[in-house]
Amino acid sequence: MSTAPSGKTGHSYLNARTITAGIIVVLALIFIFSNTGTATLRFLGLHWGMPGWVWFITLFGAGVVAGSLWPWLTLKQRLGRS
Repeated sequence: MSTAPSGKTGHSYLNARTITAGIIVVLALIFIFSNTGTATLRFLGLHWGMPGWVWFITLFGAGVVAGSLWPWLTLKQRLGRS
């Protein structure tokens, strides 16, 4: 019969990262449901109109992709300098 390490039983899923992610998701949902009207994006002479929440989801997704690439890019830079 084995015992768990001192004072730790099972996994704790409520750490600072999980709580922060939960707060961001709740704020994002509030923002989405508050902005259901049409929003127009003007960029380089082009005009796009969509509901505001679609723009938010698009930008949020772009941020997630950029954030997931950031560690890879910094690691590549560190390896190139070694």
